[in-house]
Amino acid sequence: MKFVPNKPALMIGHNLIVADLHNGIEFELFRKGANVPSQTEAKLKRLEAIVKETKPEKLIILGDLKHNVPVTSRQEQEEVPLFLQDLLKLVPKIIITKGNHDGNIERLVPPGVDVVDEFIENGTGYFHGHKKPSEELLKQKLIVCAHTHPSIMIRDIRGNVKPAWIETKVKGSDTEVLIVPAFDDIISGFAMNSSVPLGSFLSKMVDLEDAEVYLLDGSYLGTLGELRV
Repeated sequence: MKFVPNKPALMIGHNLIVADLHNGIEFELFRKGANVPSQTEAKLKRLEAIVKETKPEKLIILGDLKHNVPVTSRQEQEEVPLFLQDLLKLVPKIIITKGNHDGNIERLVPPGVDVVDEFIENGTGYFHGHKKPSEELLKQKLIVCAHTHPSIMIRDIRGNVKPAWIETKVKGSDTEVLIVPAFDDIISGFAMNSSVPLGSFLSKMVDLEDAEVYLLDGSYLGTLGELRV
């Protein structure tokens, strides 16, 4: 396992893993009165640069590639297929572990992209993290998930929240868990040291107090229990 320095991305073997791109979030912001230009192209360029640097055999997207639910916006209908097609020019296979924002995403993906609930390979299980994993996934040595957009609230006068990697274990088990920060930089991060994360897996089945926290630059901050605010 190797983290891509200063990026919310990592390599496990020959697989590149990212999560929570939330393409199409601008449509929701527009409905709420905020006019934000589409950031999909900018995210694509950032991800393409990482793919070119790491040269993976597979790109694994841990869910929430798109944003709007229960409907799919016109923006997503237009942008998501092109986003994936451009990535397929650089990586031969893309796997999406379906997230809670990925309703009907199967209709948007081109050939070469698999949409699954979970993916298991070489003792590592991948899934979005919004629901309880299967028993088979829980048997793996490592579970990689996302969903909660993990961040950490820094104890300074402004209460800054910064994206973070969270490493821990399933309660009562030797199965390791890695929670991946969101690739999208518009959607707010979830301060893991000030609130309980969403989802039955992360809130009930994972050891949070002893979870170790790393910033994107690799800085180790301590455990969540030590960083509570």
